[in-house]
Parts: sequence; C-alpha cells; structure tokens
Amino acid sequence: MSIFGLLPRQQFALVQLADYFLDRMLEAGVKRILYVHHGGTVGGAPLSLLFLLQQLDRSLYEPVVLFLADGPVVERFRTAGVTVHIAPEITDFSHTELVWYGAGLLWQLPGKILRFWPSVLRAAAWLRRVQPDLVHLNSSTLAAFAIAARRATLPVVWHIREPLAHGYFGLRRAWLRRVLRQCATRVVAISQFDAAQLGDGVAATVIHNFVDFAQFAREMDPAAARAHLQLSSAQHVVLMLGGCSLTKGTLPFVRAYASLRRRVPNAVLIIAGAKPEVGAADWLSAILKRITGADRYARHVMAAAAAGIAQRGIRFVGVRSDVPQLLAASDVVVFPSIVPHFARPLIEAAAMAKPVVASDLGGPRELVVPGSTGLLVPPNDPDALANAIVEVLQDPQAAARMGTAGFERARQLFDAQKNAARTFGLYAEIFGSGPA
Repeated sequence: MSIFGLLPRQQFALVQLADYFLDRMLEAGVKRILYVHHGGTVGGAPLSLLFLLQQLDRSLYEPVVLFLADGPVVERFRTAGVTVHIAPEITDFSHTELVWYGAGLLWQLPGKILRFWPSVLRAAAWLRRVQPDLVHLNSSTLAAFAIAARRATLPVVWHIREPLAHGYFGLRRAWLRRVLRQCATRVVAISQFDAAQLGDGVAATVIHNFVDFAQFAREMDPAAARAHLQLSSAQHVVLMLGGCSLTKGTLPFVRAYASLRRRVPNAVLIIAGAKPEVGAADWLSAILKRITGADRYARHVMAAAAAGIAQRGIRFVGVRSDVPQLLAASDVVVFPSIVPHFARPLIEAAAMAKPVVASDLGGPRELVVPGSTGLLVPPNDPDALANAIVEVLQDPQAAARMGTAGFERARQLFDAQKNAARTFGLYAEIFGSGPA
C-alpha cells in the first residue's frame, strides 16, 4: 500500500516518523572534530585554521576548537560561529625554529617538562568531555594532546606549520619525531621544507596554506585604502606584517630604513602586528624585564627605528583586522624573516597582486619565484634588503608584472577551495569514505 492510501492523520504520522529517522541518520553521520591550537594571539597559524573551518562542510563535520590560551583571535572564531573552549591549564611544548626552549628561553624548560605529563592527563579529560571522532592539532607544539588522543584510540591529523629546531643535542627533536610517528594518523606540512624536517618514518602530505581571494581581493581601491590609513598617493608604502618579532626580522627591516630613505625620500615603512613593548606599567615588572632581558629585542628595534619614527617614516600600527586594506595601500610587501618560515603575508600579497621582497630561506623559497613574483635577499642583511626594496619601488612596470605573476601563481597553489578540499580528503580517508 502506498502512503496515499492512508488516512491524512496516518500520512502525517508516517512523514513525522520518516523525518525522525532521517534526522537521526544525519546526526549519526556528522563527525565531531576537535581542533586544538596553542595560543590566542593573531597570527598565520590560527588564521589559517579559521580559513580552513570556513570551508568545512557542516553537514559532514561539526568543529569544536580548543585554545590553550585566550587572546584576540579567539573572538574571531566565535564570530564565525565556531564552538570555542579555552584550556590554559594545558601547556604546549615548542621545539621549533620560531620558539624553542634554548638560549634565552632555556630557563623555561624545567617548568615545561614538569607540566607536560599533567597536561597529557588534562588533555585526556578534555577528550572525554568533547567526545570527538577525530583530533586535528594545529601545531607541532601539541605533543601532549597527541599522546592523549593515541591513548584514547582517536585518529589524529597533525598539522605541522613550523620547521623543527635542531637544538643543542637533537634529543627533543628526536623525541618529537617519535611522537609524530606513533601518534599521528595523518601528518600535514604546509611546505616541503617543513616536511623535510620530520625525519624518516613520517609520511607528510604537503598542503600549502591558502588564501581567500574574496577577502584579499586585488580589485580593492588603493586610493581608498590609503585614505583609510591616512597615507598620501605620493608616498611609497613598504608593508611588513609580523609586528616586533626576532624571528620575522623586524630589526633588519627598520635598519634598512636609512638607506632606503636616502634613495626614496617619500618611502614609509608600515609594520603591522604586535608593537615593541619596552618596560612595563609597574616598576617591579619593568625591572624584572630589564634583568631577564625580556624586552631586549624591543629596545634594539626602538633604538634603530627612533629616527624613522620621528620622521613619520616608520609606523608601528599594531594588530589589525583590516589587513586587506593595508595590502591594498602598499607598493611592496616585505617578509625579512631570519629563520625558515612559511609566510602567510607573502601569499596574501600575491592574492592582491603585490610584489614582494623576502628572505632567501626555506618557506619563502617555495612562495617566491625570484625576478618573476618578487625578490629574495640574504636574511639579516639590511643593506641587501634596502637595495631590493629600492629596485622594486623604482621600476613600477616591473613591480606590476611581479604582482600579476604572483597573483596567477597564487591562484594555482594557494586557492582556498582546492587546498581545503585536500585536507578534508584526509578526513574522508580516515573515516573510510575516501581512498585508503
């Protein structure tokens, strides 16, 4: 008998029953993924994760994000409609070229070691609370969560967004590689350079970070962007995204200013990101900073930038939410890193057809085609950096060609839909709905 042979009330009840079972089937098919990120500051890694989640098919996957620290980037995830938790009681353990517990941070190592295994237990408690089907770690620093997930027999996608540090004796590096081999179901590296640091036995899939071409649109009006930033059309705007950072090369960038300004008098350096923090509001913290050298780098940067700041030729504009406008207003984007590092600013600049100047290191070497999309220079060399910036600024036609070539390359390598789909393909493999 067909449904049309039933009474209206029976038809309605049968439809309700079918809807109920369909809802239950859909609920059963949706996989919950716990994404873990170590910090709350705005940076390339959390923004890359946010862009990934914006491509996520919510009919298949339910994202939950756990931050190990609060900060300004957390609200961006909440605004995007993502369920967010914060777990400051769990420590990360960094051994990367960007942050590792050696040299000036060696004093932190004993505390990190003492808190590591308690963090494994706390991570396990969060896994029991969230009940995920899969754990996606957004940094190499999250070994405690990897071990907890392995003990809970949960699959792990481990995103490696930074090259591993060599260290003094290589013991921590060898340990982290072992944890990767034992705990990761799939490993994703954002560059060939990062993948090569993982050692034998770690099969990493290289999926470059990507950029949203709708947000970073090359059609944005540079004149309107400059008006927004109180910059004139006569100025040559040189942009660095990264704030005051030793690893990202803020000091050689500001040291390049004097040479640049002599040859391009109307050049202005815009530095977006964390401003240099020298001293502290209370005298005790200021003294402790001075004794420990916590603000030594910021002091060097401020001393080197003093003349430029006085001339309004160097401007620290702080952490920004209007990065596309900063890029639209710029003539050239600079990434003067002193350590190998995948540079999100370079692919964002490419999306907006801006020429770039970057350090000749792992990471930028994969993002910049020298002479075609930008220029590569030796790291920590202010004179070479200034020369390259001048070369770009003094040849607008060549700069425009570089910008166009960078845009076309970005479309091929850094498209959000293509690269996100590759990551989601790994999920499908793990859940048995894709190729093994």
